[in-house]
Amino acid sequence: MAKKKIYENYIGYTILKPIVDWNLKHSYRKVEVRGKENIPTDGAVIIAPNHCNTLMDALVILRAFDSPTVFGARADIFNNKFIGKIMTFLRILPMVRQRDGLRNVLKNNETQEIIVETLENRVRFCMFPEGRHRPAHSLQSLGKGTFRAALAANAKFGDRFPVYIVPTGLEYGDYFRYRSTSLVTFGKPINVTGFVKGQDVDNEVKLIEPLRKELAARMSELFTYLKDDEQLHDKWALTKILATHQGVRYGDFGTSLHEGMLANREIAARIEKACEEKPEEMSELLEKVEKFEKKRRKEKISIYSFRKKNNVLNIAGKSLAALIGLPYWIFSAIVSAPMWLTYNLLRSKTRDRAFHNTVGFGVKLALGIILFLIYTILAFCLLPWPFALAVSLLTIPSYSMFFDYNEGMRRFISDIRLMGEKGLRKSYKEIVKTFNKEF
Repeated sequence: MAKKKIYENYIGYTILKPIVDWNLKHSYRKVEVRGKENIPTDGAVIIAPNHCNTLMDALVILRAFDSPTVFGARADIFNNKFIGKIMTFLRILPMVRQRDGLRNVLKNNETQEIIVETLENRVRFCMFPEGRHRPAHSLQSLGKGTFRAALAANAKFGDRFPVYIVPTGLEYGDYFRYRSTSLVTFGKPINVTGFVKGQDVDNEVKLIEPLRKELAARMSELFTYLKDDEQLHDKWALTKILATHQGVRYGDFGTSLHEGMLANREIAARIEKACEEKPEEMSELLEKVEKFEKKRRKEKISIYSFRKKNNVLNIAGKSLAALIGLPYWIFSAIVSAPMWLTYNLLRSKTRDRAFHNTVGFGVKLALGIILFLIYTILAFCLLPWPFALAVSLLTIPSYSMFFDYNEGMRRFISDIRLMGEKGLRKSYKEIVKTFNKEF
């Protein structure tokens, strides 16, 4: 039997994808996809997202579509043969980077042929133009790989149907906390075939540079974007402070992630404009923001605790909610213990914090179904069927519930801590007042 092409359908992938998608959905409190109408249906499509959250970036893209998507990933992940087979099974191709050495980069020629063949068969290919992940609201320099693949595809079959690059924005409520939020936004496509026809040159370098600038510009419009400079993290901290003050309920129940992102973008744009027009004054303000952030993190106070004044009535209401949810949290902590204990162990050994969400997802995917089956069998063997059914159903969301309750308690404790930190609240108000008054 001939070996299946990476873009062809096969039964194992067809069975696994819905399971992966279901687990991905439940790895976030809220998952939102926007702009699918921008994806062309008359040609070959390369999806080009920013890369900020390791494997989760690929998974949220994968879940956005019912049909297959082939991905590119760092070639060094494939060094382990077992891992390499799994990656290939998941429709992921090895992409060699310049830092891997010229000899290894030459291997990209073979990979590029597979990419072109994939696109020629109208199967989407997703490549992260930045080449490496970084948990930040900015863009790193875009590599040439995405554009070389698009130009190679256009050279082979552009006379039959067009090749498109679809700029894509990925944004998360938190890069590091499991059960945060995930937003995918597809932007207006770049028609590579039309672009090449409009050029007088066929030099690859001269074609790539304007494509790279255009893609970077379009990608930066699809998430909360800040310029990549030494003030990046302080500017993002200020964005969160101002968003909190304005009541931007990004990712809260009943609100749109996309609307929250757009509100954050407006704030970020104001900050960038202020940095350009009054650089010295903004540098002073960002220094205050940095000090505020260090103090806030040291005292373990969430930025969301600054949304409103925490009075006794508010604390009492949250105490009651915590008490009502406590019985199910105890149940969830017990039945999901094998998962969250494994998660904590693996997370403690993971140096790069950006992989923490990936670890949480992987644990749920690997152990979730197994534990559900074990608990269901034991319940129906030991309990009357109505109670057994209840136990079985309550087990399904237990892992997610455990994390959600813990997050709620973290914020609740944060609210209480902030009540005793009048100086920190004063600093918060001064930062907001200064920015709104001077900028």
